[in-house]
Amino acid sequence: MIKYIRFAAAPTLTAFGAFFALKGEHWMWVYFAIFALILIIGDSAFGDNSKNPKYFSTKILNFLLYINFPFLFIAVFASILMVGDFPLPDWASSFMIARDNTSIYHLIGYLFVMGLLVASAGTNIGHELTHRKKNKFDMFLGNWFLAFTWDCAFAIEHVYGHHKYVATERDPATAKRGQNPYAFILRSTYLSHRNAWIIENRRLKRSGHNTITLQNRMIIGYFRSGLLTAGAFYLSGWAGVIMFLLIATGGKIMLEGVNYMEHYGLVREEGAPIEPKHSWNTNKRISSVLLYNLTRHSSHHENSSLEYWELKAYPGAPKMPLGYLSCVYLVLFTPWIYHRIMAPKLKEWDKKLANNAEKNLAKKQNEASGLSYLMAN
Repeated sequence: MIKYIRFAAAPTLTAFGAFFALKGEHWMWVYFAIFALILIIGDSAFGDNSKNPKYFSTKILNFLLYINFPFLFIAVFASILMVGDFPLPDWASSFMIARDNTSIYHLIGYLFVMGLLVASAGTNIGHELTHRKKNKFDMFLGNWFLAFTWDCAFAIEHVYGHHKYVATERDPATAKRGQNPYAFILRSTYLSHRNAWIIENRRLKRSGHNTITLQNRMIIGYFRSGLLTAGAFYLSGWAGVIMFLLIATGGKIMLEGVNYMEHYGLVREEGAPIEPKHSWNTNKRISSVLLYNLTRHSSHHENSSLEYWELKAYPGAPKMPLGYLSCVYLVLFTPWIYHRIMAPKLKEWDKKLANNAEKNLAKKQNEASGLSYLMAN
């Protein structure tokens, strides 16, 4: 039973995020520290888990995904209420007192925490569910998870673009060697939405529909996010809208930071088979549990139809230097250190895993990166 219960850690952490969001004041900074310590120190202390257990009750495993939605919704809209003056009933007097005592400094803590939550308990779960293309409920709920970051494009470009072109020049979600992460985030965001529109337009054309139609998944997706934004305006006016958009931006930055590290510097000839070597993998126990095995990324790209509990550990796949949150923090806050750490790993990949075509592609990236320690033998 423990193998099921461990995945309850993620919704439990999300529920505590909602609870701390309702408490206001300094409590979101406390939660931020707890969240970081659990993932960073937990990954270091508890090591790897390379087991591939068998599961028989998929209802429990799916419930542990779905239950994140109400907790995330409460956390987001508690954050929005904190910046407004929406009248609340008498039983919510403690929340109103907390709101009055919540300063700008405290609200900055909300932005950090909610960025983490909408990425880990929002986009990550939306990613899992929108890969289940034949399950209408999962697709519906998965797209609502993505609505918190205005990222309906992810359900289209990621599934039909990224998984086809990963580690090639055509993939906006594959970071090049030495690439500035914030330039990557802007480029990936723009191209993901552009590519999603192209993919969706082609689908509609094949089925005999125009672009401007309620059959267009991009329009439906923007409508979902628009409803959430309108709700933010209703509760807290323009301050609520700004808060929601800042939360969405924080979540998007976290997602793209994850994209950056998952395939950083890896190359593949377009049309060649996608193999475990084309993704950075980690089997860190805590990251794996809290992110529903997103960490087993090599297995996910080898077979994207596998559900999170079916993903294989692949201990021999290219290995991240640290757990997920540690690597994301390095990417976003000290990219020069991240590049230094990854340089020997990329050299090892070039030497031991790359085929001749990939060696040539890697050499070109090394030269273009301007990082002398990548070009050195």
